[in-house]
Amino acid sequence: MKNRYQKTRLAVQIVFFVLILYISVGHYLAEKHIAELPGVASLHAVCPFGGVVTIYNLVTDGSYIQKIHPSNLYVMGGLLASLIIAGAFFCGWICPLGSVQEWFGKLGKRVLRSHYNKVPVLLDKILRSGKYLMLLFVIIQTARTATLLFSNFDPYYNLFNIWTDEIAITGYIAVFLTIGASFFVERPFCRYACPLGAITVLFNSFSLINIRRRASTCIDCELCDIACPVGIDVSKVTVVRSPACNRCLKCVAVCPTNENGTLATRAFFSRKSDTRRKEIPARIYILVAALAFLLPIMISVFVGAFETEKTRVYVVPEDIKGSTSFAEIIDNYSLSKEQLFNSLGIPESASVELKIKDLTGILGFVGEEEVISREHIALLVDKYNDPITSMADRAKADFTEILSLVESAGLNGSDSVSEVMKEGPRGLFAYLFSGRWPSESSAVDTLVIEAPLEDHGKSTSIDIKGSTSLSDISSSVEDFEAFLEHFGIPKDEPVTSQLKDLKTKYGIEVSDIKEYLSEER
Repeated sequence: MKNRYQKTRLAVQIVFFVLILYISVGHYLAEKHIAELPGVASLHAVCPFGGVVTIYNLVTDGSYIQKIHPSNLYVMGGLLASLIIAGAFFCGWICPLGSVQEWFGKLGKRVLRSHYNKVPVLLDKILRSGKYLMLLFVIIQTARTATLLFSNFDPYYNLFNIWTDEIAITGYIAVFLTIGASFFVERPFCRYACPLGAITVLFNSFSLINIRRRASTCIDCELCDIACPVGIDVSKVTVVRSPACNRCLKCVAVCPTNENGTLATRAFFSRKSDTRRKEIPARIYILVAALAFLLPIMISVFVGAFETEKTRVYVVPEDIKGSTSFAEIIDNYSLSKEQLFNSLGIPESASVELKIKDLTGILGFVGEEEVISREHIALLVDKYNDPITSMADRAKADFTEILSLVESAGLNGSDSVSEVMKEGPRGLFAYLFSGRWPSESSAVDTLVIEAPLEDHGKSTSIDIKGSTSLSDISSSVEDFEAFLEHFGIPKDEPVTSQLKDLKTKYGIEVSDIKEYLSEER
């Protein structure tokens, strides 16, 4: 009986561990353009805690926090369903970080034997409050900053990214402390620091299925107490409601009188310890708990709602990024395809799915500057209702000539930017911003080709990762001071500082720097 429960549990743990490892590796390979594995998102997109920490933002302003996706809400929904039905089953059977801690703990138990998992009772009680303090801290700071603050020192995320060299020093510390402590204590992070665990364990008190002991058939052998990895005195209670319980079922598996249902999983309404109501077989409990977690996720995937890319919210012009498509601009602002393509001289055969950063492949450079950049598009949105004369200070061409061209189209200087974009000469604003008319022979088949910058002063061909230094960045951007200002990095920051150090100091993600450089390109 013991082997059957725990072999099934080990199989479930391995499946979810391999799945998360596959997602991590696949996402890294896709970001590096090495390979594209099917069905791969980022680890952030499949973490249920992401759904918890973004709720405040969703309720207050309808947006997700940085790096959180719609998929997180469905994973959180699956977790909630599992918690209501089966208590902290997720922690004991599914969570990959919990499994890794447990596997290292088995090694520690073999070496330390009776000295393993011996934490003084008073110290253990004090340390257990740590996960509630961590939960409070993460929620407050996430709501305040609208960023996924916990990722900098989350051992789960950093463990599965530790080989990428793109994590902060705090991430390394969190991983090594967690794994190291697991050698001495059973699941230390789960017991003392996990903010998600602070939520899951609360459901042990009122889950629909829980572990119950029948006193009338119990022989007080206390084998269940010995088997419990987190030190719960199962033989002293009627219902196992302890916040430390992760529903591993080791106590149920070792009970010698279980043919009488002494220690078994029963429904919430079986209130008396000596009830003759038939218990729920452990295999049914495991199946129901696993399906409760997986079904909401599977249904959301089936109906196409499990989005692993964050839905961008466009409110102000500054929300426009280099990776924003013209379709998104048309959908979220007052500009039309006709206005955009006419004013910028974009070939009519181009798709509205064209991204701003890909315009360089069509319109190219003037000297070292792009003909049209993200800032130019944002300016058109911002000045949409203003007279064309409001653009005078942004003109690279002679503005008197610009007004002459506007008048030749039957318009005048008091007409709005939107009217001139629609009715004015084709490519007028590309000329206004760059001083050069876009070529009519621009090839549309170059829409997805990013023009290299080697011929324009600087190069962005460096491989951006955690070990990349500020010195490397300074040689790849047009305006290094603008880069520092954009990310709030002091000008006296040593150029030898690596990106992973910046993440620790200023909370700057490597992926954000990649996006910035992509937009610069």
